[in-house]
Amino acid sequence: MNKFKKFFAKKRTENHFKHSGEGQKLSESSGASSSTSRVVDRDVQAEAALRRLQKTEPPQDASKKRIQMMAKKQLEDERRQMEELKITEASRPPEPQELDHSQVISNILYYSELLGEEHARTKPELLEDIKTFLLEQVAEAEDESDKVIAAVLMLYSLNQREVKEKAIETICKLCQNILEHPGEEKYKTIRLTNEAILTRVINPVGGRAFLEAVGFMERTNSEGVPQMVFDRETDFHLIEALEALRNGQAVPIKVSRNLEVFKLKLGQEVKAPKVPDAFYNLSAAEIKAEQKNKSKEVESMLTLRTKEMRQRDEKSSNNKYKYTAIRVRLPGNLAVQGVFNVFEPFSAVREFVASVLSDAVAASEFRLYDRIKQHVDDESVALVELGLVPSANLHLTFLDNIDESTEILAPNHLERLHDLED
Repeated sequence: MNKFKKFFAKKRTENHFKHSGEGQKLSESSGASSSTSRVVDRDVQAEAALRRLQKTEPPQDASKKRIQMMAKKQLEDERRQMEELKITEASRPPEPQELDHSQVISNILYYSELLGEEHARTKPELLEDIKTFLLEQVAEAEDESDKVIAAVLMLYSLNQREVKEKAIETICKLCQNILEHPGEEKYKTIRLTNEAILTRVINPVGGRAFLEAVGFMERTNSEGVPQMVFDRETDFHLIEALEALRNGQAVPIKVSRNLEVFKLKLGQEVKAPKVPDAFYNLSAAEIKAEQKNKSKEVESMLTLRTKEMRQRDEKSSNNKYKYTAIRVRLPGNLAVQGVFNVFEPFSAVREFVASVLSDAVAASEFRLYDRIKQHVDDESVALVELGLVPSANLHLTFLDNIDESTEILAPNHLERLHDLED
């Protein structure tokens, strides 16, 4: 488990405690709280085991670490120079970009592993909450390494790629100078009036937080110029901090299922949900391109086309969607609906449906069919490849005989029940 996984595990444990309610006497019993306690206990035990393993590792000499880091830096510089000689901008292949044809969707919610699945928000709101949480960690965390990890997560999660890369490069250089020139005070002072420092380090989200986490403090010199001064007696901790910065990662953000539960009228037909325009927002230029595509479609319908050509066209048309809303009809005049990323496997739909079922039917096998009674054999296939975008309607059928009086829906979801509008 690396430092980032350990950080996420610790915050998950804290989230369990926050949502477990008030304390309880040992003489009292509660099924819900005992279940939560078991989950928390497992997390605590795992962390304890990790600490025991880490204690058994022999500590590495700090001077060796310094030498290794300096050698690693030289190798990286040489590799970078070789790459610049061999690869020009013209020959460099384009970097893969995330498929996103729409802005943030008002009714699409997201959650992060850091704040917990129950903390679902729109993407701007969630990113702002993540920023607030990580800033609190930098300011209040007792563990110094937690402060560093929180700052690194901010840099990787809350900045554009180019801004992030320049910030990391500059911060690494500043800290590397302190390690390579111990005792030279000029490398321990950063002028906050320096335009390059402001642009590349202070303005990016998390840049100043990282400097503060590793020991820089803001002070004013005799001339009244604000500056950041490295205020630690030792610099050995910079080695691990730089390693975390170079190997950092963003906070994983996932689309929330945005669960809806419907009570159907007798004989009411369940249709595929209507999705908002934001599922596939098009600009004025894209609308014109869409009109041209329609003309091509009409032309292609008048010509003979192979199966491979038709499949390629269908796949291309699906690429404009990022999300899909899937509605599943359950026995007992019920229906549930969830939102998925189009690249999630079909097994995610099965897991979603299983999560809303009651204990009475939890062990029963079920199958999901479409309108023409077809089902998916390979559930690892992505939803977009199955054509279940931008929305789809499925039917659940239990393979076992289920009594009509059996509760299908889990009790904790009954409060979500509302009528399905035609």
